[in-house]
Amino acid sequence: MFRLTLLTDEAQYRGWTRVGFHGVLILGVFLLIFSTYIPWFLYPNPSLHYPIKTYVGPILRDSLSVLVQYYSLVYLFTHYGRRPFVLLPGLALYYVILFTVYYYSSSIVKHYFGLADDYSGSINHFERLPYGQALFNVGTFFHLSFIIERAFYPLAVKLVLEVYRRQVRHGELQQQYTRLELDFLKSQVNPHFLFNVLNSIYALTEEENPQAARITLQLSGMMRYALYETANSLVPLNKELRFIRDYMNLEELRTAKRLVLDYDLPQLVDESLQIAPFLLITFIENAFKHGVQNNAQKSWVKLTLVVHDNVLNLSLINSKPINPSSVLGGLGVSNVKKRLSLQYPDHYLMILDKETTYTITLRLNLSKQERALR
Repeated sequence: MFRLTLLTDEAQYRGWTRVGFHGVLILGVFLLIFSTYIPWFLYPNPSLHYPIKTYVGPILRDSLSVLVQYYSLVYLFTHYGRRPFVLLPGLALYYVILFTVYYYSSSIVKHYFGLADDYSGSINHFERLPYGQALFNVGTFFHLSFIIERAFYPLAVKLVLEVYRRQVRHGELQQQYTRLELDFLKSQVNPHFLFNVLNSIYALTEEENPQAARITLQLSGMMRYALYETANSLVPLNKELRFIRDYMNLEELRTAKRLVLDYDLPQLVDESLQIAPFLLITFIENAFKHGVQNNAQKSWVKLTLVVHDNVLNLSLINSKPINPSSVLGGLGVSNVKKRLSLQYPDHYLMILDKETTYTITLRLNLSKQERALR
């Protein structure tokens, strides 16, 4: 029995499943085109006496043209749907590609398959005009309109599947956040008590041990952010970066004798940029947990985070112990991968686990908070 989850789950929609989907799509397009030619084949006027090879020609031509349209338009709107200055030239290029395919395939249908002309008269139309004139001829738009119309059917199927995918992703995301909220409530300790204790420690150590006081203040700020400012699905990027910076400083103080830490975080970012909370910190914690804590020798961590426009690029490399006691990238990284698939389906993530180093490369397209009009 066919399950729609095969098309909505990115982990399952790959390999032979993806090949099978596109195979069914190609077969459906072929049957669609075949159905449009049935009346012309069965009830021609005047009567036709062509071999089967001649009938196959226009069906293959139109099927190829519809598939070229489908994959071209899906690629354009998937990658450049929100970039009109790129999308509009892309649509012009799409028209040129469609015309080229239809123009030369019509010539093949006539000279190889032996069909003098089809029911729309497009073969003779393209036969009379050279390529350059036919490209901008008014009659060409009329002939191509038939094939453009037929491409709407597979595109409609694609649209329905995409809407269904988004609904499933939204439902999974809601369930995940509900579970996270319940887990948080179960494990939550009275925050006021913890803050009072931290403030007391800060007051006791401020004069005698300024470094301990500074660590306590940073930890208090991190807890306040984690408890009170991450309830929404998205948080300001600048606050998340401040949390990461405080975490890196604490780890550097704790492991300074055996750690070489090199990190580059942007000081100023667009205040409207938003990111899912605690998405990046899991990778960073993983680097310290498996690359530093389990290593008695000198270790190192290098973090580079760059934000350009609304694109975030993260590069994280850490050394590995000679005899690691556990596998890097456990449950925490696995959970982050699921969150990335749900919240950032167009993300790029590459993990390289080599003998002496562990590398993570991540690219995200961030969203911006809409500012209220005054």
